[in-house]
Amino acid sequence: MSQASDYTGHWDEKFRSRSWGRYPPEDLVRFMGRNFRNADKAGVRVVEVGCGPGANLWFLHREGFAVHGIDVSPAAIGIADTRLARENVGIPAPPPDLRVGNFSRLPWPDAYFDVAVDIFALYANTTAVIREALAEVARVVKPGGLFYSKLWGTHCTGYGTGRELEPGTFDDIPEGPCRGMGVSHFFTRAEVDTVFGGLFEATAIDTVNRSDVAANQQIEEFHCQFRRAGS
Repeated sequence: MSQASDYTGHWDEKFRSRSWGRYPPEDLVRFMGRNFRNADKAGVRVVEVGCGPGANLWFLHREGFAVHGIDVSPAAIGIADTRLARENVGIPAPPPDLRVGNFSRLPWPDAYFDVAVDIFALYANTTAVIREALAEVARVVKPGGLFYSKLWGTHCTGYGTGRELEPGTFDDIPEGPCRGMGVSHFFTRAEVDTVFGGLFEATAIDTVNRSDVAANQQIEEFHCQFRRAGS
């Protein structure tokens, strides 16, 4: 991920000006419930790359998980820290560990986490940086650990518009879910296998196509469940 000041400023402005991220997506709630229903949650370390203002970490911490998060935006981390401190007082879970930083240089040791989460964060990079970030995620997740990732597909409104940086990656997108979001990469189903393969084994990849009538746009999402390769 670019660490230029304009990139950080771009996301700071977004998180300060938009009231997003109050609650986690239902599919993430299901994923965690199915995999950790009977676990000792305080012993399950979860990291979210691109945690934003903390909606997912807020939920995971309330559920008792040991949560860690990283985002390029100091504003987002500040909002997340404040929310967890205010709303999760007395929760019997380890203290949250939230950091400002770069996805492609994660500040945690090898094989530290049981689970990694990406909810529409990795997409906001070129493919080279996405690959670097995935290598880092693979480094910090235990062999056999889990990774849940949500990605935009090429059947989204806005794909192919704006300024093309490379195949599948655009900037200055004028419409659709990535409008005004800066650098955005749209995946094909085959590309998911190519980019994630070798580091992660897919256990389930769901393709979700829907219409956002109010915004007059079509959405394609990949909801990806992976297991860290190795034993």
